[in-house]
This record gives sequence, C-alpha cells and structure tokens, in this order.
Amino acid sequence: MMRRALRTLTIPIALLAANACTSFERRLEYGALHSAAMGREMAYAVYTPQGFHPEERLPLVIFLHGGGDNEDCLDRARLGDVLDHAVASGAAPRCVIAVPDGERGFWENWHDGSHRYRDWVMRDLLPEVQRQYHTRTDRDGTHLMGISMGGHGTLRFARFEHETFSSAAAVSAPIMDAEHLIEFTSGFFVRLFIPVQRIWGATNNLERVRGDDLFALWQAQRDLNGVRLLFTHGSSDRGDIALGNRRFHEHLKARGVEHRYFIYDGGHKWVDWRPIFPELLRFLVRDKSVTSE
Repeated sequence: MMRRALRTLTIPIALLAANACTSFERRLEYGALHSAAMGREMAYAVYTPQGFHPEERLPLVIFLHGGGDNEDCLDRARLGDVLDHAVASGAAPRCVIAVPDGERGFWENWHDGSHRYRDWVMRDLLPEVQRQYHTRTDRDGTHLMGISMGGHGTLRFARFEHETFSSAAAVSAPIMDAEHLIEFTSGFFVRLFIPVQRIWGATNNLERVRGDDLFALWQAQRDLNGVRLLFTHGSSDRGDIALGNRRFHEHLKARGVEHRYFIYDGGHKWVDWRPIFPELLRFLVRDKSVTSE
C-alpha cells in the first residue's frame, strides 16, 4: 500500500514542482492578450534570435511548459544565453519560440468545459504570434515542443492538431495507458493536487479511458498524419515517466510507427533539459524551413 501511494505521488510532484530559480534576467519579450477560449487575459512570452528583423519569416516553435512553470520558464532556466550561443554557432536553427501560460491545466480542453487550454494556444495565441512576429504560417514552418506536463500536452496536440504542426518533441512526458491513468487519477495525493474529474471526466470506466489514451490513439503509421515525432526522458527521470516512455517506444516500434526516441543524461530538472534544447530544435526545424522575403 505504501509503495502504491509513493508511486502515485511521484508523478504529480514531478509535474507540479515549481522552478527553484527565484531571480532572473528577462531575455524574452512578454505580452498578454484576451483569450476567447479562456474568457480572460492570458500571458505569453516570445524568444527571437539575435539580429531578428522584419524581413525574416522564421519558423515558429510553440513551447508548452511543465506544471509549476509559466510563460517565463525559459528566462528562469536561463535558456536565452544557451539559445543565443547555439544559434550563433549553428548548433540550433534560427526560429521564434512562443511560450504561452498554461497554468496547471495539462494543456487540455477540460471535460467540464470550464477551461480550454488547447484552444487558447491554437485559436488565440498561435495566429497572434504569427502576425506579430511575421513567422511562417505554413505547416512545414510550425512546430511543437513541451516538457513534463507540456510533454503530455505536446503528444495530445500532435495527435489532434496535426494539420498545424509538422514536428513535435516531448520531453519527460507522463505517458500512461488506460490502466495506469486510472490508477494514477485514483490516488489521494493526485486528487489533492489535480482536479481530475474536471479535466478528464470520470476515470472509472476502463473502456472509455482506453479509447482516448496515447497508446490507443497511435496504432499505425497513418495515425501520425505526417507529424515527425520525438520523445525523450532522462536516465534518472522520476516515477513512472521513464517506464511510460520506454513502453510507448516499444508500442510504436512494434507497429511500425516512425519516431525518434532517446534517453538523455540526467533527471527531471531544468538543469538536465537545458543542454538538449539545441538538439531538439535541430530535430524540429530543418534548414529549409528558414526563408526570407
């Protein structure tokens, strides 16, 4: 019993732990706009590479943060310098990165209709950033990336918003089949931190949950709908996250679904994620995606 309690507690702590950094310099640009999907003003941040100019039409990467973070997470993690140096050296492509605030909503349109985080990103933020930063608007120039809770969101977006994104990278994402999701959402500590039924509805019906988990949603190559997919986790990642990623890799591999999967050296912290950002951006954005007018 104690082992199961600890097991169900590990993931919510991993997903909802706040960034330990309390002071930071702002390298990104910050803004807010009224979201029709959320019915209120929502915040966001945008990274542009050094020397960014109005004639450039760069690829756009939507970045979904983890639980406990918000739109300032890249600055808190001091990613600005990392990205600037990587772009200058050619280790990362020139691109615009938009970071919406997703609070702790798992990037879902909630089952009870009260929050529509996916629609906030797709219907409100995306067109605004494309207009304001004159990014590419075609599918080949639009990409998706997320960490932890945002990795979960990335995999869901890639499946349901595939007509918008050409590539997706999920880092340290909780990937659960129906049985694991039911076990996870039934835990006392999970329900203490996460409004389970408001987000996902009743999770006591195995068949209903099974039809909507990521393992069921990706059964064949055609289910990718042309999205290039990458997911990764740390060698010392938390709880069932590493196990879920390995099982998802084996699931896709057995069905011939093309994807890239690797294990980075580290755990479930920004200090571990920061070094792999250039590699992830290289996967997402190909050189041919960069154009100028």
